[in-house]
Formats: sequence, C-alpha cells, structure tokens
Amino acid sequence: MVRTRTGRRRRVALSLGFTTIGLAVGSSVLYAASDAAFTATTTNGVSTFEAGTLALGDNDAGDVLFDLPQIVPGDTLSRCIRISYGGDITSSEVRLFASAGSATLDLDLYLDITVEAGAAPGSPAFPDCTGFVPSTTVFATDDLRTFRTTASSFATGLDGWQPTGPGQTRDYRFTYTFQSSAPGSLMGASAEVTFTWESQAGS
Repeated sequence: MVRTRTGRRRRVALSLGFTTIGLAVGSSVLYAASDAAFTATTTNGVSTFEAGTLALGDNDAGDVLFDLPQIVPGDTLSRCIRISYGGDITSSEVRLFASAGSATLDLDLYLDITVEAGAAPGSPAFPDCTGFVPSTTVFATDDLRTFRTTASSFATGLDGWQPTGPGQTRDYRFTYTFQSSAPGSLMGASAEVTFTWESQAGS
C-alpha cells in the first residue's frame, strides 16, 4: 500500500512538471504573436434548406366519375368530386386536364361536357352533388373531344386553383349530355377519358 501511494505522488509530480514546461512554451508563443493585427468575428449560425411538398387527394375512393355502358341520345347526368390539397407549399397551382382519352365512331363529338368549380357543404360522398354551389365555370359546355384537345397537359390545364395551405378543398361538378342529334351510326360506339388534377410550384 505504501508503494502505491508513492507511485501516485511520482505520477502527479511528473504531470505538474509537464504542465510547467507547457506554460513556458505558451508564454513564448504569446510573446511572439503580440505584434499581430487585431481581429474580430461574428457568426450567423447554421443555415438550413428543406424543400417543400405538394400533395393532392380526392374523395372518389378509387371509383370513376362516369361508368355508363348504355347511354342514349338525350341522356344527361351530373357528378361531383372533391379535390384536397395536403402540401405545405403555399404558392402552388392546381390545374385540371385530360391525361388520356379515346373514342370510336366519333362518339366524343356528341358527348357535351360542362365542368364547374365551387363548394359543397360538409364532407360529401363521391359522386353526390347535393348542395353544390358553383363559383366558376371551368369548361363551358362543349364536346368531349374539344375538352381533351384543349386541356391535354398541365401547361394547357384548366381552372388554376391556388390553395394557400394544407387542408384546403375544391369541389368540381361534371355534367355530361349525349346530344339529341347523335346519329344512329353511333350505336355501340365508345369513348374514354381520364380526368387529372396536377399541382405544380416553382418555375
């Protein structure tokens, strides 16, 4: 036990000896640097950058607006859909366009489409239009082919809704009418279209 205490004293003494040498060297360095110019600095802290998000949803639960296999001239029907914005970018723009479509026997020339944007109370079930109040006409009544060719991408998309934050919604009412003047040669013809909403922000 005595030997252990003695050993400890030696180690401490050596440590102090190195400290004394270090101070001596440090004094020499301080003296040599005493002629340097004065300096001062300030910092702003760490800057961070994080990209914002865009998100769109709807209340269709995977269903389609129209699935009508036996329409006849004179038929008309309205259906509504709610589009929801969930992104955190407050400068985005949402446009509606036809991302795909086709027709046989020119049926799309005899299907008139009207699209209105507005709001319905509460949380309507797709595709119910009860209580829908239009605020603007997105696409005035014209044939389906004109819709597809006029609004075929985001660049030519319609409406230009600009949500200012997450949780905002916009309701749309689509009304189709099979023209009464449609010729009998259209029996068995078909037409398809995919309605798409896209949100973009930035240049």
